[in-house]
Amino acid sequence: VVIIFFFAYNWELMHRGVKMGIAVALILAVFAVTIKVKMSDFTRKITVSTLCGLVGVFWAIFGQVYQTKADSHVLFLTWALCILAWVCIADFYPLWTIFIVLFSMGVIPLFPDTDWFLTLLMLYGLAWIAFFMFAPKYLPHLSAPPSWFISLLCTIEFGMAVFVVCYAIIAENGVQNLWMAFAITAATIWCALNQKNIWLYSMLFAGALCVLECVFIKCLHHEFVGLLFNLIMTTAALAGSSYAIVEQYKKWKQEKIETSTNQTR
Repeated sequence: VVIIFFFAYNWELMHRGVKMGIAVALILAVFAVTIKVKMSDFTRKITVSTLCGLVGVFWAIFGQVYQTKADSHVLFLTWALCILAWVCIADFYPLWTIFIVLFSMGVIPLFPDTDWFLTLLMLYGLAWIAFFMFAPKYLPHLSAPPSWFISLLCTIEFGMAVFVVCYAIIAENGVQNLWMAFAITAATIWCALNQKNIWLYSMLFAGALCVLECVFIKCLHHEFVGLLFNLIMTTAALAGSSYAIVEQYKKWKQEKIETSTNQTR
């Protein structure tokens, strides 16, 4: 803590070469630790993740020292491209998550500002999902993604689809993006049922409730009767959704137990 406060207090007085040197020294030090020190595979992946974070610190200092006046998305895109090799080598899906966030923050602002922007955004998300679902079959170094990772990507993609539908209902705009939203919804339904993923199954009901609420807001007047009807219907829908999710979870859990028992026999 003392060291951090020392550098923070004297940062403006330091020569730009010292500032850049500190960032480079940290990167080299962590890189040397990663290469030379014996550690568990998990610890090494955490160390590589730290190394990737320090690369971002370096580029932030570089932009501050030389006043490059680059837009923020340029910083994120440069950061993502510089750590791509280490991300691939680490094969650590929390690090892949960070990489996707950085890359997206750099690439999405480059999308053309058209009426089809949301469709392009959904296609961009589908490209990532397709990559991680099929790439491990052709790239031996890339391990199969964990279920939480695919569920996270699918949840974000389905969330965009729900946003498109709600936006079309409330603002009466962006109707041209509905076809892609419906396709993603259908794919999410298939994925949830085929993989028996209770999280995605729950997200389907959450999305349906969001759309239902938007319909109520759009159609009902802001009067007492309308608000009361909205409250009753929303409560009933929430209760019904909760019941359906719990029952489906019990069913899939029982099927999993029976399958495991049959395999044991």
